Amino acid sequence: MKESSRSVLGYKKMKIPYVIQSKTENPKGLTIMLPGIGYTVKSPLFHFSSSAFLNKEYDVLHVNYPYYSTDYEDFSFDELTSALIKDVSAVLHEVLDQTNYNSYYVLGKSFGTIAIPTVLKLLPINDTKAVWLTPRLIDAPVFETIRTCIQDGLCIIGDKDPFYDVEKMNQILLNSSIECIIPPGANHALEVDNDILTSIDIVKSVVKRIDDFITLKNGVLNNEL
Repeated sequence: MKESSRSVLGYKKMKIPYVIQSKTENPKGLTIMLPGIGYTVKSPLFHFSSSAFLNKEYDVLHVNYPYYSTDYEDFSFDELTSALIKDVSAVLHEVLDQTNYNSYYVLGKSFGTIAIPTVLKLLPINDTKAVWLTPRLIDAPVFETIRTCIQDGLCIIGDKDPFYDVEKMNQILLNSSIECIIPPGANHALEVDNDILTSIDIVKSVVKRIDDFITLKNGVLNNEL
């Protein structure tokens, strides 16, 4: 596997590192991965999802924004959100200026889902799909984008997640482009408290569905996990 590490200057000229992984000279497309603040690209769902895309001959872009560092400790949540959108846009503009892909996926978790609406606006509508892992449904742009987008997508959130909202999920379920997967008892980490084996099963099922999502022509089955 080839791996290229680079960086761009993002919000307030701070350095934002990113990595592009590839297993083929002729990739089918690019997957943009947007982790949470505490849930990095080395965490299980990102690690295994990255492998799934690489095995399907997609390049994988990890945006490794360092919001856990002391450089950001005085940022309010609103400013951190502004930084996220600015930083992800800067990375994506640089990558897209230097490459030419025919297909795109964007996968975000929690805080990273805040940037997905912006990313979807930068990519071709008909050639882009999205995976929303534990999305922050309390953020209006996130909810409205999932509710109304025409790009095929997966929305995966447990019913014990603090961002889970029955009324909002019922509205999202009306969008035929989105498949909603709601693991029962799963928290924000997509784990069940005090139940290791069930938590492992959830991770396995989610990764399998993402793997299927890459393969299916239209992506969406509209079945729950």
